[in-house]
Formats: sequence, structure tokens, C-alpha cells
Amino acid sequence: MGSRLGIRAGTGPHTVGVTDIRTAGPDKHGVFLRLFYPTEPCDIRQRRRDWPTWTPSRQYLDGYLKFMAVPKWTFPLCRLILGNPKVPAILNAPLLKQETPSKFPVIVFSHGLGGQRTTYSVVCSEMASRGYLVASIEHRDGSASATYVTRQEDDGKTQTVEWIPMTPKPEGDEYPVRNKQVHERADELGHMLDLLVTMDQGSNINNLCKTGMDLSQFKDKLDLDRVAAMGHSFGGASSLVSLYRDPRLKCAVILDGWMLPVDREMYPQISQPILFINTEAFHWPGNIVRMNRLMGMDGVDRKMITIKGSVHQSQSDFTFLFGEFFGTRVHSRGPLDPHVVIDINNEASLAFMAKHLDLPGGDYNSAVLEGEGEHLIKGTNVKLDPRPAKEEQADTSVEKPTPDEAKL
Repeated sequence: MGSRLGIRAGTGPHTVGVTDIRTAGPDKHGVFLRLFYPTEPCDIRQRRRDWPTWTPSRQYLDGYLKFMAVPKWTFPLCRLILGNPKVPAILNAPLLKQETPSKFPVIVFSHGLGGQRTTYSVVCSEMASRGYLVASIEHRDGSASATYVTRQEDDGKTQTVEWIPMTPKPEGDEYPVRNKQVHERADELGHMLDLLVTMDQGSNINNLCKTGMDLSQFKDKLDLDRVAAMGHSFGGASSLVSLYRDPRLKCAVILDGWMLPVDREMYPQISQPILFINTEAFHWPGNIVRMNRLMGMDGVDRKMITIKGSVHQSQSDFTFLFGEFFGTRVHSRGPLDPHVVIDINNEASLAFMAKHLDLPGGDYNSAVLEGEGEHLIKGTNVKLDPRPAKEEQADTSVEKPTPDEAKL
């Protein structure tokens, strides 16, 4: 299993299509996202010419390398090592036509620090192959590895591309900067969900990506009563803030959530079910203490599981792009086979969402949600001091304020 490299295809019953959407409003940058969705069945291996590239342009890869603090003179070598991976999905494919069910449940996905709209293609493709429409945002708050906007010139005809670099890590207290960003990210997630509502209504969408994709086919196809949030690390924090602000979100799956940016006052006001899926190597006491503040709400399903032998990047595509020798040295994979890790991650996510979105059939593995299995821990592997004073110290600790999201 460990020898299989490259972005993994979804394992569900549906072939996956993808398309990019970029709009000019409602805020100054608009919304930029990649949609993953079920499409008409085909042999995905025979359609390689239609697979999109994982890094849409070189600026994204160079943004990753810069965030990883790789010396600039090594960029050409790194590009050669990584190659040009492709995502096993059909670019701009038509939406699957089906009568039962007639609508697709929705996931809004938020990337981590240094990520972008394609960084979690393995997870998003898996969800789409199981019948979800997944909207994976590219944040414009300065947390993406790279992103861009187009500017209209004075002549009204010419458009220029303006790249938005990643904001450098702030010195000193990081909370004010990250808290501001997490609210900008939640704004964007809300705008993206508004866009999905507009698509479901059949309204015209001016897609600046000019893909040729007919977005009117999504009319009356989105089950907007069944919407879940999902996010990794900083994206997990963004999903939690979105839960607080947007009752349209029915539940959330938080992958290795980074809790520092979230306003502490929000915790008791978040009422939706939450699943925390943690990796074994990432967390520290202060982060778990914050998570635990969300675990004790009476009558609300809150669960936490930890996958043994996993690292922070086990939940992103990076874990599939390097072999065992190099991957373990750059911390993109842990001792457990990355395919096993992502299978557990996806199984738990699908089970939790099936339960709380009340999907027809209700066929899900409840045991994995209880941490049952040889590669699972119920709760956390992090040891906490039970004394209240120590807990408070852990809660405000800055011993590890920023996750090394892409610093492989």
C-alpha cells in the first residue's frame, strides 16, 4: 500500500467531477472555490487527459515552498521532485443526473494555513464519490500559499492578475492577527454558502474562471437542509466560528483543529454536533484544553478520536506525494500507512455526517466514532494535568502557537 504515490481517487460508487468558480462579490475579492461533485460514471483511469493538475499554476507550488522555508535556490529541484501531480477527477464534467435522491448534501471545506482550494483533494474527492457536493474554498485573508484576483483596467476591457502572497507569521502575540483572519475566513465561508444557495435557485453566476461549465445544471440539486462544515487546522477553527455564526450548518468535522484563533466567548454558544479527528503527533495541552471546552455540552453530540501513527499532514494531500523514505523525513507521513490513516479519517467523517445530516439509509460505522479499532484512541493521547490552575495555564499557553501546517 505504501508504494502507491500520487493523489488518490475517491473510493465511493460515484465518479468525481471538479470545476472552479470565482466571483466578483459580495466583498472586494469575491469567492474562489473548487467544487467536487458526483458525475456520470466512467472509467476514471481512461480519462487521464481530463484530470486537472493539483497545483493550478507554479505560483501555488512556489508559495508552498516559501511557506516551508525552503531556500529559493532549491525551488527548481523541488519542482522536479514533486513533478506535476494530477487529481483523478473529470474537469468540468456534468453533474450526475439522478432521480433518487434528487438532491446532494453539501460540505463546505476550509483549508489550513498555507493551503489552498486543491490541498485536500483526496478528502474532498472521497466525499464527492459518496454523494456529497463539496465546496472547497480558497481563502483570501493572507493564509493561502498563494491566491489571486483580477483587476479591471481603466479601459474597461483589459484585466490584470494580481497575486496575493501569504502573510508572514506575526511576531509576538499571534492571537490578534489570527483572530482577525479567522473572522475573515468565516465571512468567506458564509459568502460561499450564499453562492451555493444562488446556484440552487438557478440564478445566473458570472464565473470569472471562464470554464465553460454550465452552472445552471445545479438548480434544485443542492440539499441545503443538509450542510456540514469541514476544515483542517486553521480551517477547523474557521469552521467552528462559522458554526457559531451560521445556523445553516448542521454539524462539523474538525480535522486537527488549531483552536488558538477562536474567540473563547463563542464556545458555549456553538450548539451543533462536532467531531474532532486528531492526529497523534500534532496536539499539545493548550489545544486539547480548548477542544475539551466544547466537549461537555448536555444533549449535543460531541466526539473526539485520535488516529495512532499519524501526523498533521496525514489529513492533507501532502502525505500521498512522497514515498516512505522521504515522507517520514519531511514529516508528511507518520508510521502508519497513509492510506490506512485516510481511510479511518474518511470513515469517521462519513459516519458522523450521515448521522447528523439524517441521510437516508443511515448506514454508518458507529464504532469508529467511539474510538474502537486497533489504530484509534478514544479522546486524545495528550496528557493533561487535572489541576484547575494548571488547566488554565495550559489554556493560555503559547508554547506552540502556530501549527507547522505545510512546513513539512
